[in-house]
Amino acid sequence: MGQRYVERMLEWYLLSDSRFLFFIEENNQVLGYCGGMIQDGSALMGSSSGMAQQSFWAAVKALALRPWVLMHPELRNKYRFIWRNIKIKLGLKKLKPPVPQYDISPGELRKKQEPEAGLVVIGVDPAHQGKGFGTLLLKAFEQHCATAYGVNKLQLSVRADNTQAIRAYERNGWKISKEQAGSILMERQVSFNIPL
Repeated sequence: MGQRYVERMLEWYLLSDSRFLFFIEENNQVLGYCGGMIQDGSALMGSSSGMAQQSFWAAVKALALRPWVLMHPELRNKYRFIWRNIKIKLGLKKLKPPVPQYDISPGELRKKQEPEAGLVVIGVDPAHQGKGFGTLLLKAFEQHCATAYGVNKLQLSVRADNTQAIRAYERNGWKISKEQAGSILMERQVSFNIPL
């Protein structure tokens, strides 16, 4: 899709304090990266649609220059998602703001949904896989969520056929919570001592 498309996707992480992206670097080479977002039920859309909206016009330009990319199996599997985001971008589909769920106690009104951190992306350069960098990134993600945001409930989604990643997450304490539409949803509770 091109460099401009990737730049616009990465820019999505910079536009909100509830999103973050970090990486491992050695000798000016990125060995691995990890990104996430804090979800409290107030966002109009998740990470995939958020990035799709952020990089929309760069994607249109990339596909106009390389229309054959539309036939790539990864993209063909996402036609419904793409069509939904086209309608959102063009104003043909309105997003409904989330309805906050509240717990009413005597003299108190508080949000019911506990914030969660979603692991949006993680990757290690193939030349550096099997050296513990994935585990290091996961641990850094978990610690960052707990210490920077005070969030201990973590979740991620991984393709059901990505057995290598699923095993790696399980080795690092993640548990499968459910399977839906070719994806495995996984969760993890963590606790770190948060400095005062």
